Amino acid sequence: MRRYLVHRHGGPEVLRLTDAAEPEPAPGEVRVATRAIGINFADLIQRVGHYPRQPPMPFTPGMEAAGVVDAVGPGAPAELLGRRVMAVPIYGSHAEKFCLPAAYVMDLPDWASFEEGAAFPVMYLTAWYALHELGRARAGERVVVTAAAGGVGTAILQLARQADLRIMAVVGSPDKHELVRSLGADLVATYDSSAADAARAWKKIDLVVDAVGGTVFRPLWRLLELSGRYVLYGFAEVGTARGISYLRAARGLLAMGLFRPYSLVTANLTLAGFNLSVVPDQVPLLRDSAQRLIELWRERAIRPVLGAQFSFERLPDAHRLLASRRSTGRVVVTT
Repeated sequence: MRRYLVHRHGGPEVLRLTDAAEPEPAPGEVRVATRAIGINFADLIQRVGHYPRQPPMPFTPGMEAAGVVDAVGPGAPAELLGRRVMAVPIYGSHAEKFCLPAAYVMDLPDWASFEEGAAFPVMYLTAWYALHELGRARAGERVVVTAAAGGVGTAILQLARQADLRIMAVVGSPDKHELVRSLGADLVATYDSSAADAARAWKKIDLVVDAVGGTVFRPLWRLLELSGRYVLYGFAEVGTARGISYLRAARGLLAMGLFRPYSLVTANLTLAGFNLSVVPDQVPLLRDSAQRLIELWRERAIRPVLGAQFSFERLPDAHRLLASRRSTGRVVVTT
């Protein structure tokens, strides 16, 4: 089989396609023969060496994929053999086969394609957790969603519509307006037109779900209503085609400013962070949420928005496109 290895941190060029022996599942694990791979910003951060719980090098990045279980290890459910599944290994999916704990796979519904399966788990679990577990969204509230045309952003828009929220979508360019409006956005803004200025039309914001951070953060934070919540699940502003810009990171950190805990108490505000690498500590909660999301998918209330697709040999180009922030929906690689 083939897999991508990272021997040194850096841009997409450090992803080296190599031949390797098929991995053997350890006790409690299954092996997945990959059919499609979802590309996440987390994969880019893994590649440059700044994701939580980085493995030692060389390693294979890749947070999610869909495929067929072709082997089970001792103690893993034998009935999983031959199943079409969606998988969240956190690391390792940039390969034609990979192993992961059996608890980290879920059945791919028979109505769904492998490409949709590769786009579903991370997008919707992140969106659900940010919107409902941390954001505590309630019907009628007003929510601002940054990076709204991206993979997770499109999932948040669909779930926000299901929750009967008022939605302002913030995107990188006008050509993304039509997509986010079709997914339920009431207001649309671009970063260069000042999302904060657009949000002031509402006079208050109850919730912000932000994947960008940096210079976007402070203007939106200041618009939160009493008891407002701000969920930060990424720092896309620091990304470049080659990795992370430390100059942008420094500028963004300064723009975010210092926090005084007293101000949180007096206005009853909440600032929460989230990333899906906490899966090992949250498996029961996330599996329960996944079942709710699959039911919504079954009812066609939500559906993964697929973006550009690449062959396995062009996986580094998928990283380049995502880093450019010109993509929409989930970028997918097929094997």
